[in-house]
Amino acid sequence: MDADRFKQLVNDTRRTCDDIQQMLRNAVKKGERELAWIAEEALNTRFPGWNKVHHKATGAKPTLACFRSEKKQFPNSKEAYVWLIERLIHAKPDLFETISWETVVVAKGRKRNYFGQNIKSLFHGSPHLANDPNNYARLTNGWYANTNLSNSLKFDILCRFAAIAKLEHETDWSWKVEDPSDDLRANEERKALAKQLMTEIAVSVRNARKSEP
Repeated sequence: MDADRFKQLVNDTRRTCDDIQQMLRNAVKKGERELAWIAEEALNTRFPGWNKVHHKATGAKPTLACFRSEKKQFPNSKEAYVWLIERLIHAKPDLFETISWETVVVAKGRKRNYFGQNIKSLFHGSPHLANDPNNYARLTNGWYANTNLSNSLKFDILCRFAAIAKLEHETDWSWKVEDPSDDLRANEERKALAKQLMTEIAVSVRNARKSEP
């Protein structure tokens, strides 16, 4: 679907918070990352705190994270996400040492960034979110990670980071929110998305190398 048309749909005042969350899940399921970003920004604008309300109602979601030979159970998805990000950074530290197209692929969003060198840069489109320390985490390399994201988008970002680092989902890493009502895609769909992103990144790398002088 055209991005402008999708934006009109999610900003239609007749659509409820649940409607837009479903549109977000559908966009992520289909690999339409730009549409997913538009849906999430609409939720943040029209229903501030929508993600927090969800967690308060259902409680923290235990999450299992694995990286190579390490496996760890966390009380919530946020802690597991940050733990995996730290290990991905260790596997590919140059991603944040030298800003390149790879950094942009992983870190940049439409109205917010997923990683930044300061808190303000994370929420350039929604500056009020920077006032709540629950919305971000400081990483050991000095950067900040945006944690005010749906679990679907967290998984998408992990997939992109892992693809850049040439690490395969379920072989080198995994991140599973253990909840029957988990809004992430089914296991087979997770595998398909991770594989798709690995292919897209590989093509981007080849194109970038061809354009080098």
